[in-house]
Amino acid sequence: MRSTFRRAVALTAVTGGLLAVAAGTAAAKSDISVSVSTHALRVGQSVQVTARGGDDAVRVTYVCVDQRLGSGAWRQVGCSGTPGSALTVRVSAGQRGQEQFRARLLARRAGDGRLVTDRLSGPATVRVG
Repeated sequence: MRSTFRRAVALTAVTGGLLAVAAGTAAAKSDISVSVSTHALRVGQSVQVTARGGDDAVRVTYVCVDQRLGSGAWRQVGCSGTPGSALTVRVSAGQRGQEQFRARLLARRAGDGRLVTDRLSGPATVRVG
């Protein structure tokens, strides 16, 4: 009876250890965010836009800020010059309406070495009056 109990305890310890190792190695962290210094401006004023992001599974990543006016097309405002760094840009409001900003994470994958879009943040909206 004691040997059965010891085997059960040993099996439980080994199984628990394997589960702990498997759980610890399965999670790679990745995130992206964009923030603005204000949500309301007048024409001619500027807003500070900050983008941050990264992906533990990719060695080289760059963060970019995109902007669009109303429901127009997105255009790139700037990209970080150093891999893994945040980016802060100042954008002047040129017309009334709604401006949106998003962060875009570019990653260099193995193989051809090209930068590809890894993920996008949700938009941050600024009203220009």
